[in-house]
Amino acid sequence: MHSIFFKLFLSFLLLSILPLSMAGILTNHNVSSLLNKQLNQDTSSILEQNAKVLGIFLNDLNRMGEIVSRSSTASQFLKSKDDNEYLRSFLPLDQSFDSIQLIRPENVGMTLISDRGYVYNYGYGINRDKIEFYTTDWMPKLNKLSEKPILSPLHQRPYSYIDPNTPVFSYVKRIWSTDAKAKGVLIIDFKQSILADLFPNTYFRKDSSSDREAGLLITNDKGQVLYPSTPTPFSRDDLSFVSQSSRIVKQNDETYQLVTLFDQETGWTLTGYFEEKTLYQPIQSIHDSIYWIVVPSIVFCLLASLFISHRISTPVRLLQRLMKKAGRGDFQQIAFTSQDEIGELGRGFNQMVQKIEELLRQIYQEQNQKRRAEMAALQSQINPHFLYNTLESINSLARKHKETQISKMIVHLGRLMRLSISTFDEMIPIHQELDYVSHYIELHKYRFPKSLTYSIEIDEEIRRLYTVKWILQPIVENAILHGLESRKTDGHIAICGWIAEDDVFLQVSDNGAGMEPQALQELHDHVEHQAEELTKYGKKVGICNVQSRLRYHFGSAYGIQLASELGQGMTVTFKLPRRVHDEKEKIVDCG
Repeated sequence: MHSIFFKLFLSFLLLSILPLSMAGILTNHNVSSLLNKQLNQDTSSILEQNAKVLGIFLNDLNRMGEIVSRSSTASQFLKSKDDNEYLRSFLPLDQSFDSIQLIRPENVGMTLISDRGYVYNYGYGINRDKIEFYTTDWMPKLNKLSEKPILSPLHQRPYSYIDPNTPVFSYVKRIWSTDAKAKGVLIIDFKQSILADLFPNTYFRKDSSSDREAGLLITNDKGQVLYPSTPTPFSRDDLSFVSQSSRIVKQNDETYQLVTLFDQETGWTLTGYFEEKTLYQPIQSIHDSIYWIVVPSIVFCLLASLFISHRISTPVRLLQRLMKKAGRGDFQQIAFTSQDEIGELGRGFNQMVQKIEELLRQIYQEQNQKRRAEMAALQSQINPHFLYNTLESINSLARKHKETQISKMIVHLGRLMRLSISTFDEMIPIHQELDYVSHYIELHKYRFPKSLTYSIEIDEEIRRLYTVKWILQPIVENAILHGLESRKTDGHIAICGWIAEDDVFLQVSDNGAGMEPQALQELHDHVEHQAEELTKYGKKVGICNVQSRLRYHFGSAYGIQLASELGQGMTVTFKLPRRVHDEKEKIVDCG
């Protein structure tokens, strides 16, 4: 009794034989009730699908509005203070709106109105004698537009030279300039016929007796019938009393059933209607014929229940046995030939078993690799400490023999090594990075042919922030080896920094040889587009390595920028996110 075969067989019998046995007694009531219920469900489903179509349409309009809001050309138009700025914005706006038009090319015009009174039109000829948009009855109030975009009622377009009397509805959105200092309104007009393109099949069901047997209506909050554009059986008063499911009796004794769905996004109401006279015609024929099919149907259902129950339960029981074996660690697979859901479940089980075996092997390999990596990390700590202690011994010997320069170089080199082995963290405070660079430059001052000086002008607030380690030293090394050593004059390296909103900028400048424009452009292309490839395969461990690590940690919005003039030196600017150290010892953004 607990087997799936018995449960399926009993379920099929209860679902088939009992309803068929009761069908002869309750035919009229059950069939009509079922038909009405199914009709309402189908209607609601169709209305929901149509609401999704409207949602896609509105999403496209919102996307067009967002593109305009983020457009720099639209922002410049909204900030226009005189006619010259206003006229200069037309060409860039045309180019921008050409691409926006591709999202919904069926619109009949787009209008951009700044709060300073300037009007830009696209896709139609504007009648500037009738551009008082804010005084029309269809234009929403600006305080409502601040909350969300609004679809207007049907209205005419006196402001257009093209079909001014053709009714349209408009998508109206409040927009701001990119710096939020200027505002305006975006209007996108659509003909009423656009809804016919969205819903090409007006009627749910049609026959030769009446074109109005069943259909779809779309009304706005004003009670206007937006769809279809042809006359409907109902007046505005009829539709104003329609609830979720209603009946309307017309003067010619025609009775309609209506099902409505209110779309929150557009503010429109979708209504499906059906003529009851045509709706109930099949019921009588069903009542007459059901008695002739009850008994054969019972026999057929009995045999079908046995067959289907056996077909479904057999592979399920097989899969049950395989799962028990898998639970004991015996992973076996078997071929499932059926193409239904049971077959898919069996093939999915085989894939799961195969994946588990692969994961077990992978976990075993990863554990071995992890142990080897931990052992290598422990061993790698010995060599730097040994070298550091050896440098301390050499330093003592240099001081004993009064070799002060050698002693100072060893001190700086020792501190560099101490900073290198002090932490294995990838993120370090900026002040630690500056200390590392300072000791590095001090070392080079002893071998530099001319005087080498440097300056570090960075506030304490920036010094406490965090960044990826070892990003300044490769840049300073390039400045010394490729920029300063080739010149016979004194060299100077300047390091400064500043904060701009949520970003931190560090800058390294030198007065070295600089670069020619062509070489600078080639280096810029490498850093901007090929940094990761050159670092991995080209063995570029300088600027490209720094760029790759910054973008790996912070994303493509951050990195380095290069600027140089031949004979004037080079400037490398770092753009970093503003990051601090929280109480849980994790690096977090403070923006």
